[in-house]
Amino acid sequence: MEKTGRLLFLTLFLLGLVFSCKKEVSQWNLVLPPTPILTGTTGWGVVNTAYLKINSKPDNDQFVVTTLREGDIVKIDSIHYLKDKKGYSVTIWYNISWEKLNGWVKESYLDSYETREKAETGSRMLLN
Repeated sequence: MEKTGRLLFLTLFLLGLVFSCKKEVSQWNLVLPPTPILTGTTGWGVVNTAYLKINSKPDNDQFVVTTLREGDIVKIDSIHYLKDKKGYSVTIWYNISWEKLNGWVKESYLDSYETREKAETGSRMLLN
């Protein structure tokens, strides 16, 4: 009797498990707004730190092209996602233009904007 009870319980449990499973996989419908960062398009940036070194290549140990000050406006020419040497994390670097100079900065040191006008407004707000 005890063996029959266990077998019946196991059979009902397995049937319940089989019939409770869905064949459809639920997917999230995540919609992100288009931004220059997500679309990879160019844009404008405002320096958000007191002094920012522009590097000749996307690396902290590179030649410094020039130094910018907080509130300076730069053109973001391209965006690059670079893995660290171990391949564990990704750093975002902007290739930028400022006056007639080109160089690289980490994305965390710039506030990005879609237009120059928005960048100018952001710069004024940052400096006030």
